[in-house]
Amino acid sequence: MSAPAILSQLTGDSARARIDDPETSHEAADSISRKAREASAREVLTILAECAVPPTAEEIQEHHEARAFMAFCEHTYSASRIRTALKQLADDAQVEHAERVGKTKTGRSAKTWQLTPRGLAALTERTEA
Repeated sequence: MSAPAILSQLTGDSARARIDDPETSHEAADSISRKAREASAREVLTILAECAVPPTAEEIQEHHEARAFMAFCEHTYSASRIRTALKQLADDAQVEHAERVGKTKTGRSAKTWQLTPRGLAALTERTEA
């Protein structure tokens, strides 16, 4: 485990890579600042609030890329960062799986995501700040 990952346990910052992940995964996770994690989470919450029907993670990524292209957000996040943000938001009960089952580009079934009341409140707080 890398030094920043060990320090994160002391500072209360949650782990961003699984213990059994390779060192490169820990290094990548440790390289993301709290500010960047919060910005990607805000982006996911914003996208979910904009979608008429609950989207899949793949659809969230596509929506994000379109928003980034039109300069509606500061950064372009990788699909991995979007999925990680979804997991972190789900762990914090700000998003949850919806009943709708979506499809991936290859036609496979995929879970969809929606805001929870807590996620909507967090988005409102972040927007007003």
